[in-house]
Amino acid sequence: MQRARCQPFQRLILGLILVTLAGSCPPLATPRATAPLRGAATVAELGSLVRHIGGDQVDVTVFAKGTEDPHFVEPKPSFVRVLNQADMYIQAGMDLELGWAPVLLQNASNPEVLPGARGYVDASTVIAPLEVPTGPIDRSRGDVHPAGNPHYLTDPLNGLKVAALIRDKLGELRPEQRRNFEERYEAFRRRLGVAMVGETLANKYDFEKLALLYEYGKLGDFLKQQGDERLLGGWLGMLLPYYGTKVVADHNAWPYFARRFGITIIGFMEPKPGIPPTTKHLGELVNVMRAEHVGIVLAVPYYDPRHAQFLAQNTGVQVVSMAHQVGARAGTGDYLDMIDYNVRQLVAAMRAAR
Repeated sequence: MQRARCQPFQRLILGLILVTLAGSCPPLATPRATAPLRGAATVAELGSLVRHIGGDQVDVTVFAKGTEDPHFVEPKPSFVRVLNQADMYIQAGMDLELGWAPVLLQNASNPEVLPGARGYVDASTVIAPLEVPTGPIDRSRGDVHPAGNPHYLTDPLNGLKVAALIRDKLGELRPEQRRNFEERYEAFRRRLGVAMVGETLANKYDFEKLALLYEYGKLGDFLKQQGDERLLGGWLGMLLPYYGTKVVADHNAWPYFARRFGITIIGFMEPKPGIPPTTKHLGELVNVMRAEHVGIVLAVPYYDPRHAQFLAQNTGVQVVSMAHQVGARAGTGDYLDMIDYNVRQLVAAMRAAR
């Protein structure tokens, strides 16, 4: 995939020279047996998951702001300084950070966090990707990611997989704290299970299996057979009455979320991935939305709101403010809070649309 991405800025180069010179001097020795591990995360979801699992044993710095488009982040000399002191670097991968992370790694003087090193973590290695393109990939198809759609952390079960990866990596880097990381992972998994299906069913069943039944539209029948249909709570309990609801989005950031929570995305404001909306395309989308009785548009904070307003004015749909990342909206400073926010925003809109 080739894309007009953020290029290293001229002022960055001078800063990198200074950082490199400073990085050539070994840092003062610190008592690493007691000092927290130092982590660097490209996006806020990963930073939040590292904090969940690492607790006070890890100090993590996040590069991208939650309100930003993670494809376009300005690489800064301060990021290189963080990498030069880091024990672990974690990225989302699938080319999400292609326009800015490689230049940071290329200018870092810390071999421990470079690709292939012990402290380098690509979280996408534990994810089954969606929307992997087939056939030739060129600009005529828009901003296509060859490895699949990189917005997988909108699905909390993918977040759980990444949390397990972080648990294992932190245990490798700090073996004496491995049990602590395992316990914190189990506590996180427990919280996620209760949030997904409610405490009663989280105690009775494996919530991951219930989530898979929900994904295939079979959870309601299963719970009815077990006599537990009234016990479903949490996010799936809130969303089950609206399973299959059709929506439109500005950017293709929600396929994993849609699969997990049973919504159907029928179109995007972008005519092709990464291509700005045109008046012609939006007009065609209005016709599709009317024909399909779509009542909801999903909107992320960095996208030009005029396009969603155009759709709302011409169809009467609700524009739902979604958090594509941790910190993208007020009250979404934690990974679980981000998922909860998105579910509640969507449920409120679907209730109002009925």
